[in-house]
Amino acid sequence: MLVLNFTRTRSRRSLSLVKGLQPYSPATNSTQRYGKRPKTTTAVSGKFVSTLNHHKLLPSDFLSHLSNRSQPCVWLLNVAKDKLKDPRSKTPGILPACRWRFRYHDMNGKPTPFPPNSSGFLYYHQPQGAPLLAGEVRFRLTPNNLPESFSQGEDCLTPHGDIWKIPLLSVHGHKGHQNIYRQLQLDGFVSDALHSKLKTVAKACPCPRHSAIILHSLHQVFPVHFATWFLSLFVVGDSTYRRVFLRFPFATQVIGYNRVSPFTSKGLVRFELSKLPEHAGTRTVVMRVVKLVGDPGPYLGEDRPQEGALVLRHKPAGGKPRVLALTPEKGLKGYSHPDALPLLLENTFRGEHFKP
Repeated sequence: MLVLNFTRTRSRRSLSLVKGLQPYSPATNSTQRYGKRPKTTTAVSGKFVSTLNHHKLLPSDFLSHLSNRSQPCVWLLNVAKDKLKDPRSKTPGILPACRWRFRYHDMNGKPTPFPPNSSGFLYYHQPQGAPLLAGEVRFRLTPNNLPESFSQGEDCLTPHGDIWKIPLLSVHGHKGHQNIYRQLQLDGFVSDALHSKLKTVAKACPCPRHSAIILHSLHQVFPVHFATWFLSLFVVGDSTYRRVFLRFPFATQVIGYNRVSPFTSKGLVRFELSKLPEHAGTRTVVMRVVKLVGDPGPYLGEDRPQEGALVLRHKPAGGKPRVLALTPEKGLKGYSHPDALPLLLENTFRGEHFKP
């Protein structure tokens, strides 16, 4: 039996990606301007960013220094100007250096260099029809530095083919993102009401990592490793988000059998309402493979992940494999947040007359 656990435990804080503020003075040279420079080349070659609103981009917002760097740095000039207005500023009249360091990562959140030709614009994306809590920072690859080229570009992808992004929940929750969060406020993406809501929901649930899976609707594509023994994701609504653990999602747990999975492939998947006869009259959710990534390995069993097919759960003891299925009506034990799957369905069919 598939076991789903919903927890409130605090996740480990990710490493801070942004250095502290340092004094800036136009009258000094570049070294004095920002204090002592870090020795790493990723920090030295930072560029200025004036906005994350893709309708207000300037040619100077174009970033061409991301290629082959895992943790590039940008300077947020308007955030610095905003802090200069603060009467509590320790260095009045001196523009503070507001940096933001972000990173490219693999499926496990491990930093890895941005691919070659990673040039374009940082921007904020709010998915259409999604809760405001589902917003995210993205990077748009463009052919040149003209803002008009934004519409001609494509979003940067991670090594496994998912869109590279930093969720708003992570931007708000991690101290290392405080400068870019302030930029979102200055751009008007984070209103006072949304800021208050973020503070409230953060008290009830751990802050997602930058590489976390955050779903606001069915049909969203997300990455998985089919060899994993647990899958962690977040479901977000208008004023809440829930952390969900799926234990043994791709194989059944059988006493006396090794837990080593025969699957070695990774892929992109999505949830969907089941149309199988055995799930008629229920709100059962199944998972479909959208794309396989990397070497599928030597295993050729009928339960292996296949593009376009529903995900099957491997049975170590043998027998016919069964479809991975999640049914809210069953009320499985271990639910501390039984509204997570219904929340996902409600977001998906918002405004529609939904019948199982």
